Amino acid sequence: MNTFKNTLCFICVLLLSACQTYDVVHEEVSDMTSGAVNLPPVGLEASEALLNSPCPSVEIVDDLSSLSDFISPKKQTKSNLVSRVDLVSAESTCKLASKSAIVDLKLVFNGSLGNKGRKNSSDKPFFSYPFFVAVASPSGKILAKEIFAASMTFGAQETTHSYFEKLRQIIPINSKDNAHRYRVLIGFQVTPDQLSYNRTNMVPVK
Repeated sequence: MNTFKNTLCFICVLLLSACQTYDVVHEEVSDMTSGAVNLPPVGLEASEALLNSPCPSVEIVDDLSSLSDFISPKKQTKSNLVSRVDLVSAESTCKLASKSAIVDLKLVFNGSLGNKGRKNSSDKPFFSYPFFVAVASPSGKILAKEIFAASMTFGAQETTHSYFEKLRQIIPINSKDNAHRYRVLIGFQVTPDQLSYNRTNMVPVK
């Protein structure tokens, strides 16, 4: 089920017709939760890592690192869970050119079926979970984002399933020295109810 996608994330500064303003793009990112999305802060350990790495940082957004589906948005209990998926890791490598940073990502998703995940024991449920990859500038502005899907088919005897995704982001930069100041943010597109559930029940990504 592995797939490899080449995705071009571009920043258009001079040609306004070919790019979106920060306000529009930030509005789109907020739409994934229909509410405020706070960019994850760069803590002490992350800051030290940035100093040691010339590459853009890759970060899983805690509030958006999981997606749970229930038979009803208002019945978010274990007995009513259809399925859950977690973005458990995001590994990256990068190459720097004079005007671009090429970031290769390997993402790992773990899915699990809930009590309402299948009607019959022979069923093979299929789910497609939307997730995004966004690029933030050194000042913290969302410059671009792309939406993908983590698709999983659970076998008749499976209650858990893993999915791997490989992606490439090409980020225009004005200098190699500034590449490490850009951030690649990854998370699921969730509803307001799913976001509320995450904030109440999730353990932050380590």
